[in-house]
Amino acid sequence: MALCSNCGSEGTRVRSRWNAEGVQLPDQCPICDPGSFEKFTAPSDKKIWMGFEANPNEYEKRYDANGVYYVRKPEYVAEQEQRLMQATEEELEKQQRAVAQKRATRRTTPMDSAEQAAALRKAEQIADWILASAARGRDVN
Repeated sequence: MALCSNCGSEGTRVRSRWNAEGVQLPDQCPICDPGSFEKFTAPSDKKIWMGFEANPNEYEKRYDANGVYYVRKPEYVAEQEQRLMQATEEELEKQQRAVAQKRATRRTTPMDSAEQAAALRKAEQIADWILASAARGRDVN
C-alpha cells in the first residue's frame, strides 16, 4: 500500500509526479483527485449482456400485474430467424464436399442383369431379416 502525501490516505493507486525541473508535485489518488483516475474494473466486473440489456432498441417495454417485461419487436424476431435459417460456413463446406464426392462416384451407366439380380437378392435378405425380427417381437432399427 502507498500513502498519498496530498490527502494522507492509504491505497493501491497513488500517482507521484514531478515537473520538468525535477520538483515533486502533489501526489494524486482516487480520493483526493478522482477525476484524474479512470474507473478501474477487474475482469470479474465484466458482464455478458443479453436480451433487452444488450439491444434495448430491439425490445418493447410492457407492463402487467407482475411488473415490467420486455418483448422482442417483430422485425427483430424476423431478422434473427432469417439468420438462423442461413447455413453456416461449415455446413456449406460439408455440402460442397458431399456434392463433389457424389459427382466423383456417381453411376453413369444402367445396371446390367447380374447387378440387378444381386440387388434383388440383397433386398430379399433384408426383407427376410425384418420379417424374422417382427416374428420374434423385436423392434427393427
